[in-house]
Amino acid sequence: MRNKVLFAALLLCSSLSQAFDGAPSFTTKRAGVEHTLKLSQWKVDAKGVPSFDYVYEQQAGACRFKVAGHAIAGFEEKGGKAVLEVFNPEDGKGKAMPPILMFYDEAVTLVLPLKGALQQVSFDDELSDAQLRGSCGKKTDAKLSVLFRQ
Repeated sequence: MRNKVLFAALLLCSSLSQAFDGAPSFTTKRAGVEHTLKLSQWKVDAKGVPSFDYVYEQQAGACRFKVAGHAIAGFEEKGGKAVLEVFNPEDGKGKAMPPILMFYDEAVTLVLPLKGALQQVSFDDELSDAQLRGSCGKKTDAKLSVLFRQ
């Protein structure tokens, strides 16, 4: 039991080390559409749960599309304390990859590394019909998934 408590405490502390300063910005281009993601206002609430603001934008010619919100790390409450939901992904060969945290805001999911440099962020959204019509590029699928790398 003591090990579980220490592990939970380490997770909370390590998530604080992932905090970013300023407003990191990521850009990628796919099929003629420029995708930009800006993160800002990293905060940790009294329970130790991190959150931040985000702005995702698409641009292609005269088309402009934007989704903005506030994402909160996934967590469970156990005994009145928040325990962050940390995932340990594997690559295609079954090799362990660095742990990740998932942040949520309604239909949006963002994935950031648990610790270390913020070099990769994934942005996933389930677009409403109105958002899909207003988005840039191919409009056949409401599922939007973009991987940003520094």
